Amino acid sequence: MFRFLSFPLIILLIALGITEIIPVIKWSIGHYIIYKWVGVGMAAYLVLSILRIFNKNLEWLRTFSHELSHTIVGMMFLRKIHSFEAGEGEGEMSHSGGLRFGAIFISLAPYCLPIFTYLLLFLRELGAQNSLYIFDIMIGFTAAFHIGCFRRQIGTHQSDITNMGVIRSYLFIFAMWTVNLTILLLSIRYGVIDAFKALAVEYWATVVSWWHILVGYIKSLL
Repeated sequence: MFRFLSFPLIILLIALGITEIIPVIKWSIGHYIIYKWVGVGMAAYLVLSILRIFNKNLEWLRTFSHELSHTIVGMMFLRKIHSFEAGEGEGEMSHSGGLRFGAIFISLAPYCLPIFTYLLLFLRELGAQNSLYIFDIMIGFTAAFHIGCFRRQIGTHQSDITNMGVIRSYLFIFAMWTVNLTILLLSIRYGVIDAFKALAVEYWATVVSWWHILVGYIKSLL
């Protein structure tokens, strides 16, 4: 039942995500200077990722972050974690119980949740104003890392994706990336907590607006 209902919910989330991210991107382009340290962090990752002294453990780190994402989201949905294993290029996390509707979130977490970036966004809230650039560099660095993980790990060879249905999985991943990018851009402006609040308010206002339009259209037909 949830699999059937998830399609319209995902489509709604995509529509909301696209609607909200466009003005955020436009504002960010006009005020790109505030993202300069994020850009420095991303550039630093790109440089270091081609150096042998850095990238010799990169594949293991990608696998570790992949399985850690499964684990964290599994715990959020009250799953019992039985094992966690991360090797170079392959890993596994097993779980049981918990909230049944969380399956898609757990399965697709590595492709949707840049966990290290979100951790730094929340830690940034505690930083002094004159040290925020340090957090921004690390945020950019980890964002580039997660983009690299995404590029290497995404695909229909992943049982995480095929088990949830390929089309549904890709739609869900796209929806979550619009949310992630919007949160990241807003967080540099306001802080991550205010970014989540602002996005929730905008999403709700948009849904209410669309509902009124729909109701008005239906009434016009009667």
